[in-house]
Amino acid sequence: MRHDDRTPDQLRPCSIEPGFIGKALGSALIATGGTRVICTASLEERAPAWLRNGGWVTAEYVMLPGATSPRGRRDPGGRGKEIQRLIGRSLRAAVDLTRLVGPEGEALSLVVDCDVIEADGGTRTASITGGWVALRLALDRLLAQGRLGADPMRAAVAAVSVGLLARHDGGDPLAVLDLDYPEDSTAVVDLNVVALPGQGSVSLVEVQGTGEGGSFSRAQLDTMLDLAEIGIARLHRAQEEALDAAG
Repeated sequence: MRHDDRTPDQLRPCSIEPGFIGKALGSALIATGGTRVICTASLEERAPAWLRNGGWVTAEYVMLPGATSPRGRRDPGGRGKEIQRLIGRSLRAAVDLTRLVGPEGEALSLVVDCDVIEADGGTRTASITGGWVALRLALDRLLAQGRLGADPMRAAVAAVSVGLLARHDGGDPLAVLDLDYPEDSTAVVDLNVVALPGQGSVSLVEVQGTGEGGSFSRAQLDTMLDLAEIGIARLHRAQEEALDAAG
């Protein structure tokens, strides 16, 4: 049994509040258990100079100093930069960048900011899941304003963690979904899975996995991916509910 009495395939309570930042083009506050992230999507004044075709989506990620105890640093550091690259790659996988252009064909560039205000594991996966909602709302607004020629969004994208936890009786490690900090910090294996939800199955975008306390078998990997697919389908429903609430 897990320390918070969740079953192995159970997500932490998850909520997504759309429009959390009124002045942002698109925004959402996502809460997964004790982790809370404010996601905002903004239109950049100009696209990257190297861009030759279509538009661009990128991301920035930071954990506010008070999000952890003891106090963290404002500088994202190497870990934060790696996470924001993951978020950017994940969001771009959901967008047809060739269609991210204005009515006259001008390139549009969007940045999704993910600010962690409270951390209890899974900040990068929550940022991707909530960041997609903020991005979807931003694109909806640009379409309504006539600033986009066509909708460039081709799919939703969501992310979740899975892992293997050691058993007290010394048996085979237990595969679990959506690790919180106590689980993440002691996991034998920890994976972050990003996918595009689909009909019947998901399309994987990225799988980041590490044997923190030991190796893992192909069968164990398959079990963890099956759990991730369950979780991502549920998170996609939460995304859809948030968009419905936004109207």
